[in-house]
Amino acid sequence: MDTVTYSHPQVSQYIANHFIPYKADMAERDAWPHFRANHVIWTPSVGFADRNGSMHYVAPGYSPPPEFLATLKIGRARCLMAWTRNAEAAKLLEEAAPEDNAMAAEALFWLSTAYFFERRDSTRMYEVWEELVRRYPDSPWAKRTYPKPG
Repeated sequence: MDTVTYSHPQVSQYIANHFIPYKADMAERDAWPHFRANHVIWTPSVGFADRNGSMHYVAPGYSPPPEFLATLKIGRARCLMAWTRNAEAAKLLEEAAPEDNAMAAEALFWLSTAYFFERRDSTRMYEVWEELVRRYPDSPWAKRTYPKPG
């Protein structure tokens, strides 16, 4: 991740603008309590915690820059949603969802959730679910949706 992804100009700029990065190494025994407390069992993993240190999203494994940028937006949105800042979260997820990469289906799923929580109206949620199922019918995220009643 250091060589390709973190050093990518868009990735490093996005991290600098929106996060306070913390890097821990599983080989360092002093970091183990941090990994245990946040249920991180594999590296590389990137976790997203809110201002109180509560972890809201963990993404394990390597990601190339385009997918990682989408992951950063999803992780940031998940933290915002925990604080009922759903309109802000939706904007981030709208940015991540059009990208045609491995994270787009997940971004659409969380976008539908942010839309629902924003107004407690399922109309937009179902519209996004329909798009998710149409674009990524075999994804695990599409399988977590259900058809619109009636």
